[in-house]
Amino acid sequence: MQEICIVLYVILLFVVSNRKKTSNDVDFFTAGKNSSWPAVAFGMVGATISGISLVSVPGMVIGNSFFYMQMVLGFILGYMVVAFFLLPLYYKLGSISIYSYLENRFGVKSRQTVSALFLINKMLSSAVKLYVVMLVLHRFIFEKYGISFEIATLIVVGVIFAYTFRNGVKSVVLTDCIQTACLIIVTIVLLVEAFSAVNGNFTDVFEYASTQGLSKTFDFESISNRTHFIKQFLSGIFIVVVMTGLDQDVMQKNLTCRNLKDAQKNMVVTGFLFTPVNLMLLILGVALVYLANAQGLTLPEKSDEIVPLFCDNFGDVAICCLTLGMIAASFSSADSALVGMTTCLLTDVLRKDLSKVSRKQRYMIHGLLSLLLVTVIWQFHIQAQSSALNIIYVIVSYFMAPILGMFAFGIFTKREISDKLTPIICLLTPVVMWMIDKLSAEKGYTFGYEILILGALFTIFGLCLITRKSSK
Repeated sequence: MQEICIVLYVILLFVVSNRKKTSNDVDFFTAGKNSSWPAVAFGMVGATISGISLVSVPGMVIGNSFFYMQMVLGFILGYMVVAFFLLPLYYKLGSISIYSYLENRFGVKSRQTVSALFLINKMLSSAVKLYVVMLVLHRFIFEKYGISFEIATLIVVGVIFAYTFRNGVKSVVLTDCIQTACLIIVTIVLLVEAFSAVNGNFTDVFEYASTQGLSKTFDFESISNRTHFIKQFLSGIFIVVVMTGLDQDVMQKNLTCRNLKDAQKNMVVTGFLFTPVNLMLLILGVALVYLANAQGLTLPEKSDEIVPLFCDNFGDVAICCLTLGMIAASFSSADSALVGMTTCLLTDVLRKDLSKVSRKQRYMIHGLLSLLLVTVIWQFHIQAQSSALNIIYVIVSYFMAPILGMFAFGIFTKREISDKLTPIICLLTPVVMWMIDKLSAEKGYTFGYEILILGALFTIFGLCLITRKSSK
């Protein structure tokens, strides 16, 4: 059953992505700057949440109750910052690359360094997101036909490459809408299945969650707790600023809107849409934990395996929904990531004029990045241990902190720096973050995702040390 659904879904993606051909090669990167803001806003939900949230967020209730909602509330404010602070800056630049700001402000080395950090971060985080999907696909589909995990990964990434390499951002915006709709529908279906399995005892489920401490939402106890409200809320703000506002992949779609006002509408709407979707996923987690207790089942050691385990027990409909939902969300994330990385590598690292990039060059870069994505996923399959969502946030914190610091220093000061020294500052930042994290843990303080803020502050401090004189 799920095989048929997936084949039909993939066919739909190819039909939609090729419905409107790009008029020229530059449109691969800009979509003609004619994207509809409601389409971009709706599609961004699926692209940002990804298939990881479908399996990771429900499992969070076991160790972290509903504390994740503190970060989700921070997301809303973070999207406001991006909409009314960063977007006007990017539209004023008039470039499809957001990192061109750093070249204008500091110099070529600064732009190339930040772009390289973005590429590393995006490649690793995209690989983790797709890796979780591949676990589900391999378990429920490919394994039955004797196809190895490695070959299955190659097939899936090949499909993503195939429907994006021609039309680029235009394909991504159109297919993201379909993928977000699938993600929301699947979440609702899984909720219905879960509550049907407990005979619709909503009251019993929520009473059990309350007595077991699973429904705790706000943590105002010790500030040393990883889940303390202030740490989670601030982390939510800065994670959005970094993962959205300073991410070439995500902002590239926003810069294809017709004007700044449309892009700002898109950003604000996206921020508010995250709250109900994440709340539904946490409620699903509570229902599954209650069901395990009622049936005397032992929960898996890895929280990411809880949803797949219960879908296996629910039957074909649930398995089909889970598989389709994860494919939809993760395709939405991976396809835009490939386009964003292609743009960043060509414009920011290799410093190519997009109007002079040949189709052959573009295809080659797009293809090489796809193969690299496959290779990184294989490595995660060999070594992955903890929650995938946690891995992503850690990767973002370490690699995007220097980018946050660079932009903050450029926007809030008028100082000039020695451009050739910025690579040293940016490479030292993750090392210092790691050392501080280890030392603080020994002293009894556990850093959460707020270590991102600490890394940005260190970058700013480093930039102050290489300051030359005030700019014009």
